[in-house]
Amino acid sequence: MERRPNRRLAAILAADVAGYSRLIGLDEEGTIARLRRIRAEVFEPSISRHSGRIANTAGDSFLIEFRSAVDAVLAATEIQAELSQRNSDVAPDRAIAFRIGLNVGDVVTDADDILGDGVNVAARLEALADPGRILASQSIVEYARNKVPFRFEPIGPQRVKNIAEPIEAFRIEADDGPPLPRPKPKMAPLYAKSAVVLVLLAAMGFFGARTWEKSQFRASEAQMAYPLPDLPSIAVLPIANSTNDASNKVLIDGISEDLITDLSRISGLFVIAGNTSFAFQGGDIDVAGFAEKLGVRYVVDGSLRRMDESFRVTIRLTDTLNGRLIWAERFDGEIDDIFELQNSIVLAIAQELGVPLDGQGSLAIEGAKTETIGAREAFQRGWELYSRFNEEDNLASIPHFERAVALDPGYGRARAMLALAHLRPHIFHHWTGFTDADEQMHIGLFYRYYRELAQQDSPLIHVVRAVVSLNLPDWDSATGVSRGTSEARQAAAKAIALQPSDPEAHLTMGWALIAGGEPEEGLAFVQAAMRLDPAYPSHYALFEGAAHFAMNDLPGAEAVILQELSRSPQATELMPFAASVLALNGDRRAARAMTDKWQQGQHGGALEDAVRDYFFIVRWIGAYQHLNDRLKKGLRLAALPPGTTVASLRAAVTRGDAKEQRAAAQSLALFGAQAADAVPELILLLGSPSVFVRKEAAIALGEIGEGAASALPALEAMADTSLSGSYAARAIQKITAIAAQQ
Repeated sequence: MERRPNRRLAAILAADVAGYSRLIGLDEEGTIARLRRIRAEVFEPSISRHSGRIANTAGDSFLIEFRSAVDAVLAATEIQAELSQRNSDVAPDRAIAFRIGLNVGDVVTDADDILGDGVNVAARLEALADPGRILASQSIVEYARNKVPFRFEPIGPQRVKNIAEPIEAFRIEADDGPPLPRPKPKMAPLYAKSAVVLVLLAAMGFFGARTWEKSQFRASEAQMAYPLPDLPSIAVLPIANSTNDASNKVLIDGISEDLITDLSRISGLFVIAGNTSFAFQGGDIDVAGFAEKLGVRYVVDGSLRRMDESFRVTIRLTDTLNGRLIWAERFDGEIDDIFELQNSIVLAIAQELGVPLDGQGSLAIEGAKTETIGAREAFQRGWELYSRFNEEDNLASIPHFERAVALDPGYGRARAMLALAHLRPHIFHHWTGFTDADEQMHIGLFYRYYRELAQQDSPLIHVVRAVVSLNLPDWDSATGVSRGTSEARQAAAKAIALQPSDPEAHLTMGWALIAGGEPEEGLAFVQAAMRLDPAYPSHYALFEGAAHFAMNDLPGAEAVILQELSRSPQATELMPFAASVLALNGDRRAARAMTDKWQQGQHGGALEDAVRDYFFIVRWIGAYQHLNDRLKKGLRLAALPPGTTVASLRAAVTRGDAKEQRAAAQSLALFGAQAADAVPELILLLGSPSVFVRKEAAIALGEIGEGAASALPALEAMADTSLSGSYAARAIQKITAIAAQQ
């Protein structure tokens, strides 16, 4: 049995750009960009307020369905009034004006589209309308007369193509005053759910397509770069600046960052980090592509127009799996209201997604935010510099954080960033532009700001506390229990509890677990941080590699770090770790090439000095201290002069003086089991008159391990001596322990 078509009565609005081809000919890119903004900032908010939906669209036209004639008239008049105001300061030949036709009639639905005579009448009236004006049918007048503050001026019957009978047409005019009313400014309380925000719209964003098709907002789960999380997953496209005034960028970017930060504090959401979201700023990507690249279901996007001390914000929330625009709203207000607006948007999104806040108080954490515009702008400037993760920009960020604190002394987040910026020179020793005096100065300033954070409780402050515990640990050498790692775990756990989607909190927890000897658990937290921030900074890979290194998975560590270097070839902080792992895996040629590249990034300092002074960011403690030694050993092996082999070192032992013999023994120790052929020469060195030569020979034999079993008698004889006996005893222990394990 053939299915009957789905028919219903609807109010239809047809809109089309007057002179579209001419505008495209004058300025194609500019016209398309302005039409995107008009859709996002004019059409969609008005449609949302009046319970409508976009049934069909192209680059220059809209077909919109409403549930009542009154809603259709109100939306049409709002749209034309707003467009008239926008065109007031645009050259006449560049103005974008729409013709609009309205009709109530029978429609047939085809998926989301609507067809039928009711649609045709609206389209024909639109074609008859003057630019910037509205023509309505008799049916609209019958339903809406006396219910809206407008006059319906008859213009007589109109004969139109493909419609048998003439259409009675009416021009919509205001009862008095200006031709059309301006929509009333509002700062609506978003936490109250309104029927008018549940709309089905074909979402259009700030993208580069000529037309706006449904594929741009309907994502494919099969095409997503990552599996969807169990929690509702969301990413925020940075809010677009609707004006050409670049001075507003810092404020607008700060609002985007705050929205992301506030959403990430809601435990029922999975929120992509701002670092990744901003990687797409200004790019040619649509909502669906954005969702697929980040593996999220929901996308927030919008725009902000600042006009002196007032603003207009348009925000919308899209479910990309089905293309539904869940919520869209426009807000007008004074610039001092901007922080209240941010809270309202976050609360609205949580409610629309059905995510309870559970009394978290997530939007009012002490010290997490500021209500001083200047402080927020200064923080944003500092944050952008700090996030570049290099020596020069780290230093440049400090004055901005200082200004933020000066403008708002209670702004704990800015104070925490000041502390971190001053601690970084101590953490990252590869930043060799710092002298010892510079580092001491920064440490002193770090302690000053760190002490001032004692009474505050924001997520970032707990991350700072964890980082401090890991880099300035206070641990009991007698028991091997590190108060540093235990305190770091506690602080990181508090940060995660306060901001569950903060990648830095997860990374820091992973760091603490890896340093404390739990690399498998630590790796899970590091990978969680990477999932929250897919465009993560390159140093995240150091922690992932460190976890594999601590699990004795050297091939895994090599794969991780080389993959990241292919993505970030200038990331010097990765190079010494990569060189060490390559050398330990037997690829000394690649390891040496990596050390040479690292040296070039060390301001031209001597390689041996860089190797001697290198400290890895993960500092294993207690029973896991041997991992530090192993990593340093790999780096020394990588830095050996090209052509250095076990055979060349054996020759140096037999021909060289005591100094050369000592150096050769040190280098043989780096080869470990691969230096087993040199055991006879090393046994000879155990009889050297130089205690330093004997010491290095014993150490090398211990590193060779089971292959040095023939040296045990000589080592046992040496163990009874007072000066170098302890080294011989440790070598015996290593050789016999390895043999026992076989």
